[in-house]
Order: sequence, then structure tokens, then C-alpha cells
Amino acid sequence: MKVLVTGSGGFLGRHIVEALVNRGHAVRAMVRPHSAAPSWPTQVEIVRADLRAPGDLRPALDGVDAVIHAAAATSGSEDAQFASTVVATETLIKAIAASQIKRLVLISSFVLYDWDRARLVIDEETPTAAGIYELGGYTIAKVWQERIVREAAAANGLELTVLRPGFIWGEGHAEIAGMGRRFGRLFVMFGPFTRLPLIHVVNCADCVVAATENPAAVGETFNLVDRDEVRVWRYVREYARRSGLRGAYLPLPYGLGLGVAELAGWVSRRLFGDKGKLPSLLAPRRFRSQFRPLRFPNRKVETRLGWRSPLTFEQALEAAYPAVSPRGRKRLDPEQNGRTLREGRAVR
Repeated sequence: MKVLVTGSGGFLGRHIVEALVNRGHAVRAMVRPHSAAPSWPTQVEIVRADLRAPGDLRPALDGVDAVIHAAAATSGSEDAQFASTVVATETLIKAIAASQIKRLVLISSFVLYDWDRARLVIDEETPTAAGIYELGGYTIAKVWQERIVREAAAANGLELTVLRPGFIWGEGHAEIAGMGRRFGRLFVMFGPFTRLPLIHVVNCADCVVAATENPAAVGETFNLVDRDEVRVWRYVREYARRSGLRGAYLPLPYGLGLGVAELAGWVSRRLFGDKGKLPSLLAPRRFRSQFRPLRFPNRKVETRLGWRSPLTFEQALEAAYPAVSPRGRKRLDPEQNGRTLREGRAVR
């Protein structure tokens, strides 16, 4: 199978390319015109295009059997995120509709779910979020992206699969929103025993490829989560120890943190009405969507696709911190030359 991967220069995208190559597929990787391409094997065909601007995508789509759409912005202003996620998707969908391609896999996100209406678990049956404009630029863009793709798939008879990963983590990207916040040397955890919807980037890429290959995935939506056995406390401790970050830990009950956020929201409404803007940590709906204690089963992807995570959590830790020993001591590596490990930003 020949597969086009958009967003292939991103954290997840480059791992998807590697997973496709390892499983014997022909890969065409779409990279922005002025971005450096990762060091893939020579058989990976690189095409350059900016989906945010009009352009002829026929060369990129020619001869392709399937498209994995992983292009999206995880940071920047709301306008920038909308352009990189929604406008880019509209451009791609129009080009696919004019081609012979029928197979499309969309990398969506857990942020689409309404954590307020979830009952004990978040699974594929959980309602998606309403009132999205309270939830930040990333959520707004991903909700619109999925709407556009679903409408286009229905109108053009595309064989669509929607994949919604939880917190994607890995080497250089181990700092995730659900772990709490770090203020200098202080790690603040809201609900230290809350389970995390984690998926290591290698496992996520493997599942994306498995869903692209499997006819049983057509027309389905899957949550992508490794087993939800890892609690906030353990993840934060492993992150701090293996990153060489010494500091103090402040575990706070989830209810206390939510109470502070609700009080801040009430004060903001009293003082500023609808014009007040709060940081995500003090916005109640956004706080719940990061820290509310729920379960995150992955039964559907396991039963429908027969997929299991290739890496256990322990193996994923070794992959995420390759320059660190299991005890948190830095392994000797001449190339590091005393440099500290990178501190990744939140990825979801």
C-alpha cells in the first residue's frame, strides 16, 4: 500500500512514517516547504506543500492508496491553530475529493470529549463537547477539523477512520498537561492517584498503521490509549527523576483544585462578565478536561482490531529517556557532552 502522511515532520507524524516503512508500505511524507525533513530511510518519498495556502496537490496524491492526516497545530495563537488545523484540512479534503483516493485516516484527539458529561469513563460513546469556544484554540480547531472530515467523507464516499489519541508522550515530549504543573522546582499534582490516558508515541504510531491496514476500521472511531494503569503520581515521579529535575512535590486533591478554579471563574464573571479570560488552570471546564478522575478503557481498539500496545510502560520509559539509567542517573554519552535532557511541551 502507498500511503501519504501529512504532518509527517511532527512528533507523531515522523513515527507514523517509520512504522509504515517498518511494515513494508511505500510512504510519501508531506513536509512544509521550509521545514527540515527528519532523517528517514531513502525509500521515503518527500513532497513539500503548505496546506494552509491554495496549491496543486495532485502530485502529492497521485498513485496514493490511503492518506493519514496528522497535520495540526498544538500551539500558537487561536488564529494560527485554526489555519494549521482547519484551513489545512479543508485544502486537503478538496484535493482528495477530486482524486481517486477513498481511504482516509484522521488523527483527531481526546479533547473532543465532554468531560463534564462523562460517566466514570471516557470511551467512544462519550458525548463530544458542546460550547467549544470556552475550551481554547486547540479544542476549537480539532472539533472543526473532525466535523469537516466527517461531512466530506459522507458526501464523497470516503472510507474514513477517526483515531482519538489520549496524551501522546515520548522522548523530548514527556511533559503532558494531565501531570499537573511545574512552578520552578515545585511539582503540583491535582489528584495524584488519577489515572492518565497515556499512549507512547511508538505505540500510537503502530496503532495508526494497524487501523490504516485493517478493513474492520473503516467507518469507525477509536480511542488510542495504552492500558490506563499509570497514575499521575508515578508519571510525575518518573518524569522528574529521569529528567534530572530535583524538586518538591505538592499533591492536591482534585476537588480542591476544581474549587479554586470555580471560585476564580465566579470572580471573573462578577468583575468582567463574559469578557474575562482566565488561564487554563483556572478555567473550570478546562481544568476538568485535564484532571478529572475517570477511567479510559481501550476495549474497542483491542477487540475490533486485535491491537495491543507493543511497548509496556517500563519499555516506554526506557524509550523516552534513552540517556538515563532506570535509577535516574544520566548514562555516559559523549554526544551529550554534559547537556541536560530536553524538557518537552505538552502534547495531546
